[in-house]
Amino acid sequence: MPSRKDVESWKPEKLSEWATELDAKTTSYEGQLDRSVTQFRGTNWAGAAYLAAYDRFGEEHDEGFKLSQEIRDVSTALRTADTRLADERRILLGRVSDAEHDSDCPVGLTVDDGWKVHAEPYNTGDHSDQDKKKIKERIDHHQGLIDTARSGLMMAVGEVIAGIVNASNNVRTRGDQLGSGIDSPSLAKVDPAELGRKDGEDVADGKVSDKKITQIADRLAGTNPSPDQLATLAKGGEITVPQSTMDYLSAFYDKAGRDGLVQLSESLKANGSPQALQLRQELINNMMTLSNENVVTRGPDGQVADRGGWNKMNSEVREMIGTRPKFGGAPDSNTRDLPDDYRAVTWGKGPIDDRHALFDYTEDMAKFAGFLNSGDPSYIPGQRLGVELERQAAHQAWVLDHGGYAGYKSVGMNESDWLKDTERSAQDLLSVGARNHESSYAALTGIGSEELFGKNVPGQSYEKYDPKIIDTVFQHHWKDGGTASGSVIGWIGTDSHDIGPNGLPTTQALHAREALTRLPGIFAPLEAPQDPAHHGDQPLQNRSGGLDVPQFDKTARGFSANPELSRALAQVMGSNIDAYIDATNLPETAYLSDVGEAQIKATDANRLLFLASQSDQGRLTLEVARQSYESNILNQAFAQHDLPPGEYARSSMQQLASLDGRITNAAQNSLTYQDENHIHEYNSKMQEIFEKKKAAAEIIGKLGQVSLGSSPGGEVSSKVSDILGDKITGSLIDKFVPAPEKMTTLYPNATEINIRGAQNFQQQILNSAYQSGNLDPSLIDHRTGQPIDLSESQNAATHTTLETYLKNQGFQQYITDYNQTYGIEVLQGVGQSGTSLSVILTGKEK
Repeated sequence: MPSRKDVESWKPEKLSEWATELDAKTTSYEGQLDRSVTQFRGTNWAGAAYLAAYDRFGEEHDEGFKLSQEIRDVSTALRTADTRLADERRILLGRVSDAEHDSDCPVGLTVDDGWKVHAEPYNTGDHSDQDKKKIKERIDHHQGLIDTARSGLMMAVGEVIAGIVNASNNVRTRGDQLGSGIDSPSLAKVDPAELGRKDGEDVADGKVSDKKITQIADRLAGTNPSPDQLATLAKGGEITVPQSTMDYLSAFYDKAGRDGLVQLSESLKANGSPQALQLRQELINNMMTLSNENVVTRGPDGQVADRGGWNKMNSEVREMIGTRPKFGGAPDSNTRDLPDDYRAVTWGKGPIDDRHALFDYTEDMAKFAGFLNSGDPSYIPGQRLGVELERQAAHQAWVLDHGGYAGYKSVGMNESDWLKDTERSAQDLLSVGARNHESSYAALTGIGSEELFGKNVPGQSYEKYDPKIIDTVFQHHWKDGGTASGSVIGWIGTDSHDIGPNGLPTTQALHAREALTRLPGIFAPLEAPQDPAHHGDQPLQNRSGGLDVPQFDKTARGFSANPELSRALAQVMGSNIDAYIDATNLPETAYLSDVGEAQIKATDANRLLFLASQSDQGRLTLEVARQSYESNILNQAFAQHDLPPGEYARSSMQQLASLDGRITNAAQNSLTYQDENHIHEYNSKMQEIFEKKKAAAEIIGKLGQVSLGSSPGGEVSSKVSDILGDKITGSLIDKFVPAPEKMTTLYPNATEINIRGAQNFQQQILNSAYQSGNLDPSLIDHRTGQPIDLSESQNAATHTTLETYLKNQGFQQYITDYNQTYGIEVLQGVGQSGTSLSVILTGKEK
């Protein structure tokens, strides 16, 4: 969105001036056309050849005038753009002026360069609570009007650009025909759909010369949405494009087909010229545009006439992406076999056997997925396409984690190429699908029409979609460290607080909050409905019972293996602390649709925090979010002057302390969990090596009885034979092959954690006091100019000053209560043994 300064400097009238210049040059061009015919008539040429040439000149003259008319249409589009933009600009700047001259607001208002409304600085003590409320209401009122006007302006920008581009494309088309004379079809016949079909057929046939590359690239570039339209699509909004754009793209991709696009993409990549690489980008980007249901055209009445979507895609593309064969009993399969093109055939065109079928299928899938993921990530696929891409990626991840393709028909063993190609394609497909947040919302919640989830597709079975099938995305060990899988959930953190022009949460914000409440059911699913009778004598807090422990453990290992995935979840949790900070009064995890808020009960939230803490990045992200949340409350406490800061913040103490303890527990437990797994794996490997060495010793001993004594080597061989031959015993082997020393897990000490926690909280108080200008100068380190570091040793005088300061600020009892709440949370929630960690995480003993 252009800034206020940019819009104020706009001069839309320049468009009309340009149109006038264009008309003048067009008039001159038309005069040249007339003179060319007049001059031809003035020659002494005669006869049949003259008549034939005269007819040809006449044809070119007529075609030239058709071109001039197309140019005049560009002029008309420019004048229309001038009028439309001038009107929308006037409305927007008028809204700004209204805000800055609002006589009903108790204080003056300003609008900054980013179109945000602010109150001019004022002394809060000079205004009543009613005045403050009125100020906020007036800010919200004007902000809503300005945001609406901004949207109107940007929509106008997109539409006038589309109109100018459409007119320009017609000029380009007519220009391509000029000079072809009577062989040139009229523009009425060479419509955008026909051009798209012809270009698509050339792609499918491989008939793409350098000239054709430039021509198709230019045509596709002319259909690109503007940056603001792309931003609108990313937020789930709707954009309008010319009907010519929709017609051209629909026909082009339908005729180009899956194989034609992939082959051309590979050829363009190998070519490497700027024109070739530009076309490759345009091929991918515009396919995303065509697939998006929020890209629409409108008729003269303003109603939607056509829209993009899944069904606009070529049938081979839909089949490739949407077919999920039942390899090894994969849970989200919708066919028993590969797509038709890849099934082994005895005669005719196709792979000769099942192994060749898999080579073709996995290689083509990897190429097509790579093609899709090579485009500009700001181009958003449609919702249905995104859902299909994410489901296909989850399906492929499941196949990789459950034996690959071994067992498919006559196939006995996997080929490494199949698995490598599938690994690449799954990651690429997931990366593209997750760009559409509404697709991820549907995949995580199962909310959407049956058609969205694949009902009524010929040749494919349908079962009601279960979001749990997406869990394989979060359990697989990805080569990118979880970047793609993290994007399936990362949007929840960024979108959950979006506010629309009306001052209310956007639809995507509400969807993000709802999706947040579905994460526990995917990451930590229950194996059966909870039954309190099964809890036994286990403590109630953090003990749900009924957890599907194997599934949760797979997910935890997935987060541990994919640091970017854990970081994404940490951003989600760090951005939504309000949804779970109350650890005592949230009886269930639920989306409260009546108020548009999410709530996550303590057990679920703690498990999500544990998963988010499986990487250094995740732990740091959560701690930064927690400190920021705590700092905001402390800063508010120091900013007000009605109560001592400690008294003001007392109402938030228990929740802040509990949150501190829970995030600390998550970090400690995740590290312990990883240590246990690493040590278990290490010990298992050492034990395996020991067993193999022991078995080898026994085998050598038996062989020694037969031949070792008489083998070359003399006395040494004889002694070895004696030890490992007829005198062999278990005790001797144990000496010869000593058992490995097993590593053990070092569990955290709750007392030490509590000491550090108490110290860190006092440091946070000093930092907030310093930031607000209220810190005692004696507690500022003269070397750094910052608050003293409580992790360093301080002298007795400093300790006395610190205690006095905290007491005077009303924090003495606050700190005592904070430390107590934090300590109880840590004592109950940090695993200090293998058994306690298991009970805390799963509600069950190992």
